Amino acid sequence: MKHSNKGVHAVAVLEASKGLLSLLVAIGLHVYVGQNLSTLAIELVTHLHLNPASHYPSIFISAVGSVSQSSLTILALGAAAYTLVRFIEAYGLWHNMRWTQWFALLSGAIYLPF
Repeated sequence: MKHSNKGVHAVAVLEASKGLLSLLVAIGLHVYVGQNLSTLAIELVTHLHLNPASHYPSIFISAVGSVSQSSLTILALGAAAYTLVRFIEAYGLWHNMRWTQWFALLSGAIYLPF
């Protein structure tokens, strides 16, 4: 039975793009470690022409301000690990490696609730 490489390559490109997006998130989180997130949230709210004193923007600002630096570091490391998983899966799919089927099954299981 011959598999179509076009479909497998399309899935590999999708997985690689998810990995690239998560890499950008990891880098972005790493950049903001050590900065005052409340100030950044206020700048974002004012840039979007919202009133920082109104109800929902103030909830957003207080929620962002309560994120600790260690939590931000853990999130960046988690995004980097997710990037690695997606790139490994994309490589295996692109080269039609047999182990990729099991790897995709296990990496897809992270979306299942505990």
